[in-house]
Amino acid sequence: MNLLKSLNNYSKQIYNYFFNYNINKLTTFAQDPSKIIRILEHALFHKEYILLTYQNGCTEIGQLIKRTSAGRFVLDSYDSNIIRIVDLNEIFNVETA
Repeated sequence: MNLLKSLNNYSKQIYNYFFNYNINKLTTFAQDPSKIIRILEHALFHKEYILLTYQNGCTEIGQLIKRTSAGRFVLDSYDSNIIRIVDLNEIFNVETA
């Protein structure tokens, strides 16, 4: 139980360190799909944490596990503790840590 609590705390520290933004400076423009793919491939190869912003405004932090097809990736989500398939068309913006 103590290990789980420390991992959860560590994940929150990572989030605050890398993704704590000034809301006024956030972009309102979507990234180009080719740029999103390059960022996702780089994060997959280097096992980096990513912050995904979806078209509906929701955000999710996680680590990519594998690429299933040209426009789909498998994400190990740290927000909801699930593994899910992310479609390229759902992504608005990607940030890496």
